Amino acid sequence: MKKIPMLWLLAAPYLYIIICALKGLTGATLMLWPILFALILLPNMVYAFLLPRRGYTEQQLLFWDMLIKLLYIPVYLLTFTLVLMLHILILPLIPFLFLFDYSLLLASSMYGISGIYRSCQHGRLSKKQGAIHIMLHFFFCFDVFSAICCYVRYQKGQKAF
Repeated sequence: MKKIPMLWLLAAPYLYIIICALKGLTGATLMLWPILFALILLPNMVYAFLLPRRGYTEQQLLFWDMLIKLLYIPVYLLTFTLVLMLHILILPLIPFLFLFDYSLLLASSMYGISGIYRSCQHGRLSKKQGAIHIMLHFFFCFDVFSAICCYVRYQKGQKAF
């Protein structure tokens, strides 16, 4: 039951891409993303910080952070390929694509930030290292490396990442 919001978070961009592929990029499909953001992504951003109160450990939070980020890679690659293929025609959609990509980044990063914060609280991560990893979670590509690094090092049981 606790995993249902995270599974919706994983599915949201893929559902949106399927809808856009079937209906085309129209004004209605472009307006669907803010609705999905409000119904799925935004609540998940809050949910990531509520999970520790429901018994989730930092290991579980870091796992979900890594999993979501890895499963979002095809979405980012598809967006990048779309921009490359349509080149000049895509210019009016650049602000929307930026908001689309960054909203996915923020929603998935909250699980990592919550896990890193909990790791700092339990002394498994210094405040300096925690601050660095949290900052990395706000930048494309670096967030994936940070998520993998945090989870793998946590699994190895190292005191400091």
